[in-house]
Amino acid sequence: MNASSSISQSVQSTTESFQPKPPPKEELYQYALKVINEDRKSHGVGPVMLSDIPSAQNHADNMLNAKYFSHWDTNRVKPYVTYTKLGGKGAVDENISYVESHCLSGNCYTNSFDPFKQIKDSEYEMMYDDAASNWGHRDNIINPNHTHVNFGIAYDNDRFYFVEHFENNLVNWNIEQVTGNQLHLVGEIPVGYSLEQIEVFADPGPKILTAQDLASQAPYNEHYYNQGDLVGIILPQLTGSYYYPECASGKTTISSTNGQQCINYTTFVNTSSGSNGVDISVDVSKWMGAGLHTIYLDLKKKSDGQVSATSLTLEYLE
Repeated sequence: MNASSSISQSVQSTTESFQPKPPPKEELYQYALKVINEDRKSHGVGPVMLSDIPSAQNHADNMLNAKYFSHWDTNRVKPYVTYTKLGGKGAVDENISYVESHCLSGNCYTNSFDPFKQIKDSEYEMMYDDAASNWGHRDNIINPNHTHVNFGIAYDNDRFYFVEHFENNLVNWNIEQVTGNQLHLVGEIPVGYSLEQIEVFADPGPKILTAQDLASQAPYNEHYYNQGDLVGIILPQLTGSYYYPECASGKTTISSTNGQQCINYTTFVNTSSGSNGVDISVDVSKWMGAGLHTIYLDLKKKSDGQVSATSLTLEYLE
């Protein structure tokens, strides 16, 4: 799965002020949810529910406070890291949008943005004027695997930020934790899905970045983000005399968008007695060390391919 998303940016002229008192965030969230679900319905996709994970709001606030625009934040972490830190249990994909107020007189009015109009306009651009981003925003909005969304809305007289974090909450998790080097996952997957594999991706560790860093340095100023570097895979343990061929000790060959890779692997046994249960304990010491490591638990749909059910950063699972 490619966890990349794109960036939408525009400039508007402001000639009058309105909305002397900003509406409550919850009212804006509900409006944004309504607009998104209208777009999903018009494309034959079911609605998403409002999530209570504050990861998108965290990112919107961070961008406004530091005056930057990027999928990374000032701690050099990507959306899925923040999502895990703030309690997210599923998989998350981010859209971000930014509008700058251009005051013709050089003196911005107080409350120059109508947040309802900006939400609607930002959503429209991401859905119907997204060719420059290869329709990444649109595809994220109407992805049928998404179940929830959480929003970030932050603005002042000069800048308006709108963040969408679409979530795949497909697994009913009871336990997702790392104790020492032992990853323990317990939950129930939906009927019609089976557990396929767990991929491990690596990112650099946190580091303080300035607004200038985020604006001028790659990859922070690029209009997308990815899952990091694929560094490992956790596969179902084979039975009988079957085994995974190794390209080196403790490593197996996989095919990816980067071609053939020889990467670290280990196996898991699902000890759950339920037909749709998950109960996995696995040693992840191969991937615990410098940097951050995020796991994507892949479920196979009987009717249509594969879907990621987690984007959990191991270093923040307790």
